[in-house]
Amino acid sequence: MAPYIPENYLPNLKKYKYQAIDKSLISKYVLAEYWNQLVKIFPLTMAANMVTLLGSLHVLVAVVLNQIYAPNLVEECPSWVYFTFSACIWIYGSFDAVDGKQARRTGTASPLGELFDHGCDSLVVSLIMTLFASTCQLGETWWTAALVFFALTNFYMSTMEEYHTHILFLGYFSGPVEGIISFSLGTLLTGIFGPAFWAKSVYSFIPLLPSALVDVLPPLTLAQSLVASMGVMLIPTVYMSFSNIASACREQNKSVLSAFADSIPFVASIASMVVWLAASPNVLHQHLVLFLMFAGFAFSYIVGRVIVAHVTGAPFPKLNRMHVPIFFGTANAIAPMVGLAKMFDGENEVVLIWICLAYTALQYAHFALEVINTICAYLDINCLTIKHKKAE
Repeated sequence: MAPYIPENYLPNLKKYKYQAIDKSLISKYVLAEYWNQLVKIFPLTMAANMVTLLGSLHVLVAVVLNQIYAPNLVEECPSWVYFTFSACIWIYGSFDAVDGKQARRTGTASPLGELFDHGCDSLVVSLIMTLFASTCQLGETWWTAALVFFALTNFYMSTMEEYHTHILFLGYFSGPVEGIISFSLGTLLTGIFGPAFWAKSVYSFIPLLPSALVDVLPPLTLAQSLVASMGVMLIPTVYMSFSNIASACREQNKSVLSAFADSIPFVASIASMVVWLAASPNVLHQHLVLFLMFAGFAFSYIVGRVIVAHVTGAPFPKLNRMHVPIFFGTANAIAPMVGLAKMFDGENEVVLIWICLAYTALQYAHFALEVINTICAYLDINCLTIKHKKAE
């Protein structure tokens, strides 16, 4: 098996410099001092990656609670569960915001830190979307699938943009800041008022809206309108990512079309999953949570390969072994449309999803451990502990 980081690209790890632009007004004027004080609670003996890991584990706690109380994303949970969701999401976002500060405090900033941070984020993004879908009682529907796919697309485009521009760009409204605040606040309000208000017509929240206009507008609940809004907001976000990539390619005398083509494997993956769900309604309406867990691991691996290529200066990764279960599952779902029999039909299709989940989880674990061990060995560092103390 070929190494995830070929030896000739390892020297680029020592040349890598992290660059970011954050235009968030909330980050600058509201949360900056909170983060500056929060990071001080962590001892200088704690590695920044441990801060990242601890934050991510809070989301896993929320996911476990959700599986106990609302496994189908429609059940009403006790109020304390929604409060826990809110706290876990907030803690995750807070720890994610200060892990870089902790790395600088301890003098341990490295490419591994960015890889570990983005790797955890890529795993967590689909979990938080599923938690919020459960909070809104969207159920196992296209609305939940869209919520997750919109978030994955936004994350992938940000990662692809960073690869080509060498800068992580966070706009005036970004997932790590405003997104975390929105989801944490939404789950908090649900704990106070209950989830029923998410099912109210969104038009009831708009004062002075003529009833004649409401009659011709498509019926939308408050929860559905938020998902639709995310889809609309995604359009200018994707446009800006492509625009920034094009500008960077022109400055570097690289092919713009070739850079744009790097999005094709991801688009094909999302499109395949949509086709799979459309061709298998039982998966969509009965096993969507399981399906999205599989999709989350597949996405994290695909994004992880891009981040590794970014910090090592390697070529942009195209199709890889994680696309195999996605395309195979889609082919199985659409087989009857071309006169072929499904290998996994009816309720047996859930067996295929379990196989895909196991495959993607194991493959991602292998990828993560191999990359961590390779970078730690080359840079002479540890992942979750501090090997060399900061020079006084």
